[in-house]
Amino acid sequence: MILKSLTYLIVLLTAPLSMSQQLLVEISNDAILVGEPTTLKFTVKAESQDTIKFNPKQKEIDARLMNQNGGLAMDITPLEIVYPFIDTFIFNGSAKKWKGEYALTSWEPGNFVIPGATILINDSTYRFKDISLKCSLVAQDTTMDIYEIREGYTQIPDKPFSFVEFVSDNWLWLIIFPIAIMVFLIIRKLRKREEDDYLEEVKPLSLKERTILAINSLEKEELWAKDKLKEHFIELSYILRSYLTSRYSISLLDKTTYEIKLLLTKQGLNEETVDVIARILSQSDMVKFAKSKPDVIAIIRQSTLAKQIIAETSPLDFDNVD
Repeated sequence: MILKSLTYLIVLLTAPLSMSQQLLVEISNDAILVGEPTTLKFTVKAESQDTIKFNPKQKEIDARLMNQNGGLAMDITPLEIVYPFIDTFIFNGSAKKWKGEYALTSWEPGNFVIPGATILINDSTYRFKDISLKCSLVAQDTTMDIYEIREGYTQIPDKPFSFVEFVSDNWLWLIIFPIAIMVFLIIRKLRKREEDDYLEEVKPLSLKERTILAINSLEKEELWAKDKLKEHFIELSYILRSYLTSRYSISLLDKTTYEIKLLLTKQGLNEETVDVIARILSQSDMVKFAKSKPDVIAIIRQSTLAKQIIAETSPLDFDNVD
């Protein structure tokens, strides 16, 4: 009787003085499989001037295993913290809300009780409610409601707002926050200026530059050394035909070498240039259809001639002239 009386006395002395401040603890899934994560969430609803400090666990949270009689085992069973603890503050006028959460799991089956965590509010220590967790080796019956959120509340006494205390507790943030905003805006402005300058400097490649770059890339592949001589000349012929098609706005991709020679002559190209183009295309046709096998020097010479034709038939570039 004496112990029971003392218990009632402690409850009366520690009873909350108001209903405006609360502690809430909940678990996203109180019935999981072994190794399956669940989220343990803590919430404190308080006044904006209240000081809230929570000391999170790093790797494990202690829990007690329930036996068949409903009692708790003496030994501690650790629950693994899958993701580090995270918390945040939410302000709403004169009130604020603190939220923190763990992602944890168990590697042993059983019914567990997670003792309520403690939190320091205005230099006073409070304790969250205990939370139950069931962990199984096999999936639970989906017809049963096993995903119900369990929660409990503890009331915190009211405390009058003190502006001086608020500034004293948060002076560092009151200084850092506006400075951080200013630095962010300055960095953003400088980056935008750099991006604008870069966009002004970057110019698209000309038809001449794109075509010569394609021929250089083809040479670097050295397809002839990989027993792909035919593929090399097919690609070289395609690059040259595509360039002439774009340069003179005539379709040459499906034309024969003889037809290309006639069409280019009508465009006003001099006879020597047309003959060189015809020789390059004829060499490609010989490799493709007559299975000719020129040596490496002859192969490089064809690419060099193609680049010369591109340079001779391209308009002068005055981009770098002051």
